[in-house]
Formats: sequence, structure tokens, C-alpha cells
Amino acid sequence: MPSPPQRRIIKNDAGVWTVDGRPRETVTLLSHHHPPNAPSKSLITLLVTLPPNGATPPHTHGGASVQALILRGASADQMNDETAPTVRRAGETFFEAPGCHHVVGENAAGEGEETVFFAVFLVDDEVVEGGLGGLIVLDADVEGGEGA
Repeated sequence: MPSPPQRRIIKNDAGVWTVDGRPRETVTLLSHHHPPNAPSKSLITLLVTLPPNGATPPHTHGGASVQALILRGASADQMNDETAPTVRRAGETFFEAPGCHHVVGENAAGEGEETVFFAVFLVDDEVVEGGLGGLIVLDADVEGGEGA
């Protein structure tokens, strides 16, 4: 089986980390709750849109558990040391346990189509006290350099 193509993690002209200069996801906060049966935890729902040819650089989620539901399109995702991405389509779900390393996250829908999904996070309150930035921790930011 051939190896997947090597992905370069680079900053675009706006200073945003990208996969080979491809467009990034947009994220919309839909809800943020503090469930009474989960002290010191936040339950956060995001709407994530990957534009055509969009990709997210390798990342983790600040110790959160994440449940995703594909609403439209298709997403190719590779976690931890999986040998290849798994493609999930509208109506399918995936789960990321705390500490999961999301190595590949790409729009796998047809040409010109976006992929849209819900991502529900259960995370320690302290991770999101200063905002939602701690929910998506890019490897490149942690490693601090181009090609990370």
C-alpha cells in the first residue's frame, strides 16, 4: 500500500497555519453549558465548516472528549497512529478521546463541495476560561516552527 502524500504545515500570508496553503475550517460557537452532573466541566457545541479542498493542521483538543457528527459532505480523518484516514459521510460520527492526536482532517467531499459537522466537546472549565482557543491546539503552535 503506498504511503499517503506528505503534508507540509506552513503559515499563509495572514500568519495562519495551513496544510500546503489550503483553506482552513471556520468554527461557529453554538452553545456553551456547565452541566450540573459534571462539576468543573464545560459542554461546548461547535459548527465546523471545511471549505472545498479545506484541511486542518494536526492538532489535539486540550484534553477534551469530542463527539462529531457529519451533517453535509465528507471528512477524511486520521487519529493517533492509524495508518490511513477514514472517510465519514453525512450522518456518520467519530469520537476523539482525551489526548487524541488528530493527524489528518480534510474535506473529502466532491470538488467544490464543503463539509459541515457538529463537534461537541466535554472539557475542563479551566481550558476555556479565557476563550475557546484551548479547544484546538495545533502541533505547529506547540512546536513553534514552520514544517512542524
